Amino acid sequence: MYEQLIPCDHCGGRPTVGRSQRIINDTPDPWFDQTRWGRFGGPPVLRDTMRRPPEAPQTEPLVCIYCAECGMQTPWQPCAEDDTAARNTVAEIWNRRVNRPEADKTDLQRLVERELGTTDIPAFIELLSRLDGDWNELGPIVAMIARRMVDATVVTFDSWPIDPVLNDAARYRKLVQLTKWVDIDGERYVQFPKVFTHPEDRDRAFEDVIAAAVDSLPDRDRW
Repeated sequence: MYEQLIPCDHCGGRPTVGRSQRIINDTPDPWFDQTRWGRFGGPPVLRDTMRRPPEAPQTEPLVCIYCAECGMQTPWQPCAEDDTAARNTVAEIWNRRVNRPEADKTDLQRLVERELGTTDIPAFIELLSRLDGDWNELGPIVAMIARRMVDATVVTFDSWPIDPVLNDAARYRKLVQLTKWVDIDGERYVQFPKVFTHPEDRDRAFEDVIAAAVDSLPDRDRW
């Protein structure tokens, strides 16, 4: 059920199961100290699962869903009879919450200061759903952020597929394999080979000229 829980509506934190216990029957011993356990012990506390002594008031186990970041939680649910059913109940309560905090101009300005990409589109749409304010003032900021995300999408899909990255890594490896040690004035240096650029490639983009020149280098003699 963990994978079906939505992130916290307040802070986006991870929801998790919390357990505690509460008193159901008072103790028959009038001399029992109830300041720690019993009706004077306060509401249930997270992670309070320690077994009570025999003379303490009788308790029942409880379960809830709470946010590990901000502490927001669902109401406690008794789980003595059926723990799975109780967890399913609080999970449904957790996923029904829709009281998301309103966003304002400050939240948009934080996005403007960030380096946005395609992975930020879901977060931007979620922010738009909570945005509240004067749209005459917020509209231009939203339009600017949307254009930046569209431009990032175009750059990501057209210019940076995985093949050029792997090819550049292979070229760098070839250059490293063709390096030599050179001793100058008692100091050892690494010398890369001189790379010839072909005249027919000089009108191409700078990165393409370098790539073609490195590709024309012979492989290292492995004997």
